[in-house]
Amino acid sequence: PASPAVQHLMQGEHLTAALRAFANTTDGRLSVLASNLAQVLGDTKLRVVDNLVDENNRPIPGFYDPKTNTIVVDSALGINVHTLLHESLHAATSHVLANPSHPVTKQLTQIFNEAKPNLDTFYGAQDIHEFVAEALSNPEFQQKLASMSVEGKPLNMLQRFVRAISNFVRSKLGLEQRPMDSAFDAVDNLVSDI
Repeated sequence: PASPAVQHLMQGEHLTAALRAFANTTDGRLSVLASNLAQVLGDTKLRVVDNLVDENNRPIPGFYDPKTNTIVVDSALGINVHTLLHESLHAATSHVLANPSHPVTKQLTQIFNEAKPNLDTFYGAQDIHEFVAEALSNPEFQQKLASMSVEGKPLNMLQRFVRAISNFVRSKLGLEQRPMDSAFDAVDNLVSDI
């Protein structure tokens, strides 16, 4: 759970202040991550609403809307550190995709281009932005990627996607990036859980 200060800042819709407050009340890698996210997301807005639901009318803790650069969290389910970090990582990833020359964007674009011929009618086949959004949030799409491999590469498409995002998280934690085809580690598993 978030500290009262972080909860108060989230309820007041102060994203970067909430991230900085969390960074100041914890230590280790989560502190570094929150601090770096606060720097990257300076213009991202936070909105708190009641009874937030997804397209199937199921309650959800939060989501990131790249069209408005806004993180939206539920007033009951979303005022917590997990939602704060989870949605902030979505926002930061979206910001990276806006820069086609960024190494993570290049890695994700390569994965997208390799996967696209086999994505059938999945919405994630539309473009790189939809590919990333679907790969981060749609279990059916994730299963499809997990079933796809590239000859000569030890990781399937989902694992390669997770590795690219994990390397982005590593950069925000001040950790060394891992080769795209190396075995999974704790950061990869953390990103998989997100």
